[in-house]
Formats: sequence, C-alpha cells, structure tokens
Amino acid sequence: MGKKENKYSQLLCVDRLRTSSIKRGSKIDEFYSDRSRIIYSSSFRRLLQKAQVFSLEPNASVRTRLTHSLEVSDIGRTLSNQIASRLYAERKLDADQMQEIVAVVENACLLHDIGNPPFGHFGEIAIRDWAKNKAIEAIPEGISKKDKLLNKLMEDFYEFDGNPQGFRTITKLHTDYDQYSLNLTYATLLCALKYSRVAGEPPKSEITKKAGCFLSEKDIFEDICNTVGIELHHRYPLTYIMEAADDIAYCMSDIADGIEKRILNEDIFIKEFLSEWDKAYPRETIQDILPKNDKVSFGRDISVPWSRKAVSETVENYFERENDILNGVADSLINRNKPMGRVLETIKKVSRRILYSSFDAENIELTGYAVITGILRHYERLLSLSNDEFLKLVNGEKTANLDVERRLFNRLGHRYVSAYTYALEGLKKENHEYAIQEWWLRVHLLLDHVSGMTDEYALETYQMLEGIKLMHK
Repeated sequence: MGKKENKYSQLLCVDRLRTSSIKRGSKIDEFYSDRSRIIYSSSFRRLLQKAQVFSLEPNASVRTRLTHSLEVSDIGRTLSNQIASRLYAERKLDADQMQEIVAVVENACLLHDIGNPPFGHFGEIAIRDWAKNKAIEAIPEGISKKDKLLNKLMEDFYEFDGNPQGFRTITKLHTDYDQYSLNLTYATLLCALKYSRVAGEPPKSEITKKAGCFLSEKDIFEDICNTVGIELHHRYPLTYIMEAADDIAYCMSDIADGIEKRILNEDIFIKEFLSEWDKAYPRETIQDILPKNDKVSFGRDISVPWSRKAVSETVENYFERENDILNGVADSLINRNKPMGRVLETIKKVSRRILYSSFDAENIELTGYAVITGILRHYERLLSLSNDEFLKLVNGEKTANLDVERRLFNRLGHRYVSAYTYALEGLKKENHEYAIQEWWLRVHLLLDHVSGMTDEYALETYQMLEGIKLMHK
C-alpha cells in the first residue's frame, strides 16, 4: 500500500510548539524523540516516589505511579498494535502509520499520570478544598473578591486535577531550555489529554466530565486542536486507547498490590468478586473465566488471562465504534455492557469496598490531606503580598519585613518560577486586569511547586514548616 492521505495521517501530527532544531527523517523518529524527552524528564522520574494507591510504601513490590505508568504503556502498546494491525489489514493505514500509532499511544500512557500531586486523589481534594475555602482570602488589598475575571480564573483551582496539571507540566513547566517545556509533538500532547474541555466550561458528556486543561493553557489547547483538526470538546481518537489501557492496568494492579500488602488474598478476592457480580448481574454466569486451579495465583490465573480477554474485547469495541471514535464523540472504549467491561467494573467495586477503604489506605489519605493543606497554609503568605512586593522576591531585590516570605520563596522550584516569569511577560502591565492575572499566575506557581513534590518530599516539607523536623538538603 503506497502513501496516501487518510484520517490517521491528519491525527499523526508532528508539529511542535517550537519548531525543533533537529531535522528528523521520519514521523516515527519524531515520536521516539517524544518518548526520550518524557523518560529523561524529572517529572517522569518523580513518579517513582508518588503512590499509585499506598503512599510512602516501604515494600518495593507495591506499585508507584512510575511502575503503574510503565504497565499502562505495555498494555497500551499491545492494544494499539492490535488495532493498528487490523487497520492496516483493512487498508486504512500504511505500514509506517502502524508504528506511529503505537508510538503515540505509548507516549501518552507514559504521560497519563505525570501531573498528579503528592498523595494522589486526596492531594487533589486538598488543593480544591484549599482553593474554595482559603486561597481567595489571601488575595492582596486592591483586588475585589467579587471581580468577574477573578472568579473565572479561579475555576482553574476549583477544578484542580492531575489531568490538566499534567498538560500544564508538559507544555510549560520544564523551562530548562525555554518556555515550551518538553516541546512534544501535537499528536503526543493530544493523546495524553484525557478530557476535552477547559476548566470553567460546563461538563456535557463522559469525555468532558472533568477539565482536561486549565485556562492558563487554553490558547495552546485550542491552537493544537485547530492545527490537527480536532473539534473542541471532542476527544483525540487515540486517547481512547490510552484510557482503556489505564483502566485495564489499574483494575488488575490495585488488587495485586492489595494481595502483596495482605489486605486480601486470592480466595477473598474471588469470593468478593462473585458477591459483587451476583448483585449486579444475577442472571449471568461468570464461571468460564474463573481459575480452575486449586491453588490460585493472582498473576497467572486472574490478572494475565483476564487482561488478555479485556484487550481482545476492547479491540473489537474499537471497530464497532470506529466512526464515533474517529469523530471524538464516543464515551469510552471499554463497554460496560459487554462481559469484560462488566468484569472490570466489578473489580473496581471490590477495590472501592476493600482496598480504598482499608485502614492503611485511609490513614495515608488523611495524612496526605493534612500535609498538602498544611503546606498551602504556610505559603499563603506569598499570595498576600502585593504585586510589587512579590516581584521584588522574584527579581532578588532587597525587601523589608519579608524575611519569612523570602525564605518560603527560595524553596520554590526554579523552573516553576521561570514558567511564572514567562507567563508574566505575556501580560500587559498597563491593563487594569494585570493585578488579577498576576495573582492567578502566582497561585499556579504555588500549585506547580506543590504538585511537583513527591510524597516523601511533601511530608518532609510539611514537617519542616511546622517545626516538627529539621529538613536537610
């Protein structure tokens, strides 16, 4: 099959925010370059010390966000390879595009958790609660809390989530070279964007139930969509594959980690799984996929065979809904009305009831909430400063009576401060809205710093700020 334009040609866009100085001979080399940029980034490495379920876990066999992301990329590669091979057999792709689809999906899988704050979802909850209850109280004199622009911009924080923070991380926060961060291809950026709306916009469907990007990255998001030909509020088609890989991976891995920590075992899992299954689907048998061995190994007898079945069913789902997926309007690639879709949903119910509510998990969540809330409480001092006072700290100028604030500022990550200054350069100082926009960027700076922390570093920072324990560099 010779080269020709097709829908997938348009999707596999290798444009970047800044034109790369290195000329590569093929699209696949562009996507492999993305992969290198991802795995060599500090944000990716930090996932090693961010929890999947159990934070600050001493058992190295229990998954972190890093090992989880590697497993998601493995399932994503399998899924995308099977889908791409079938598309090629149906003459909808050429041979090069098969490899390109797999590479883009793998990249997105590696990126899918890169914006998660310390302590996972409870870290997100702590940030949202702080934004709604405390942040606005720290606003400097001269800015009205009722200002319409301010209330619109605050939606970034009211809807804070690891997904839009991830998009912000890979488009703005790696400032070692310039303001374009990792400068990934548009295909990789869009594939990693799980939700297709901007913070503050009303959710209208499953794919817009959460914000996919903040208002701070709205222009980038819309420009990329326009270039690639993705209608706003529609999802990039290959994102469905990444999302499905994540669903399959965490359903299995969370149970495996629970078994590793002895919160449950294989027999208890099967018993609880059947109990949940019978409640939801009393007339449907599940015996054909249950282990036949007397002594069950979760990996050998459950995780591996069930994952294979889930992958096969997901591939079929793709082709049943290919038009909706290509148009970015399908809800999900995993069908909850099909056998393995129901199996995965049932596993999630078991996890919610036994794992996520376990003593260990809830202790960690309460600790994480207190840690994140406590750090933000101390850093509110920086938000209360006037624009002039804060910029003196940024510029390293002498300041009177700001000794504590200066020391807090000195602990902010340098690349986050650089991202703040790059964004500040884009504002018009004579604009009457400047003070509000600067403060909004300042809040982003603070949340960038906190979100970039590992679980352990966040705990150490909290203990230091509270005077509990001295922190050593």
